[in-house]
Amino acid sequence: MTDMMDRATERPSIGSTIAGLIRYRELLKNLVLKDLKLKYRGSVLGFLWSLVNPLVMIGVYAVAFTYILRTSVEGFVFFLLLGILPWSFFVSSANMSTGAIIDSGSLMRSVRFPPAILPIATVLFNLAQYLLTIVVFLPLMLLVYRVPPSGPMLLYPIFLGLQVMFTVGIALLLAAGTAFFRDVRHLLEIALSILFWLTPIVYPLTQVSAGLRGIILLTPLSPFIVAYQQIFYYRQWPDAEVWLLATVYAFGALWAGVRVFLAVEDRLSEQL
Repeated sequence: MTDMMDRATERPSIGSTIAGLIRYRELLKNLVLKDLKLKYRGSVLGFLWSLVNPLVMIGVYAVAFTYILRTSVEGFVFFLLLGILPWSFFVSSANMSTGAIIDSGSLMRSVRFPPAILPIATVLFNLAQYLLTIVVFLPLMLLVYRVPPSGPMLLYPIFLGLQVMFTVGIALLLAAGTAFFRDVRHLLEIALSILFWLTPIVYPLTQVSAGLRGIILLTPLSPFIVAYQQIFYYRQWPDAEVWLLATVYAFGALWAGVRVFLAVEDRLSEQL
């Protein structure tokens, strides 16, 4: 009986949420492992399927832009990979997070745990797949295009960490938003379609006119993808504005996501 508490008087806070995530870390791990196992259960190739989708996407865009549109970007496939893979990680996380709460009603009713675990688990699930693809494709591209190691490449874990923070924040916002407004899922599809072309994935930022370059760099995913391109493709230290935007977006999105999620956490069960 000593463990019982009045949920009406208990206000969720950042500290209690972090403590809950640590306490239920096994549940978080099991949710990620469950999704990984279910996705590839019964398939012949198993986890290798996670490599097929980005490979096909890279192949299609490479053919379209190299042989049809005849891009002048040297080593275009390598350049494309540096944008497609982190973009796919973000898009998959965002799309899955919209159903993280509303598709888990039975779990939330039967087990008491911090609801933030659900959208965070979707991000970690997609992060695991992203890391698997990057571990395979990145060394391969470096060998194929004979790109020697350089100092800026050591910054990759830092920018990846910032992107994960940004993605977690957006996932929390989308999970909470979809619980109250189901149209968020459909609006997200439209927004991502537009955002893809406003992000320098299939074209270098340097090819954008000076007047639009600043606007393109301000789009949410651009600082992270431009950083990866500068680190690996151009082998140079990221520009100051790239550092600034990536850091502001990461901490800003995480702060906003946590604050909004905590504000509506007690009402989420009513929306299921």
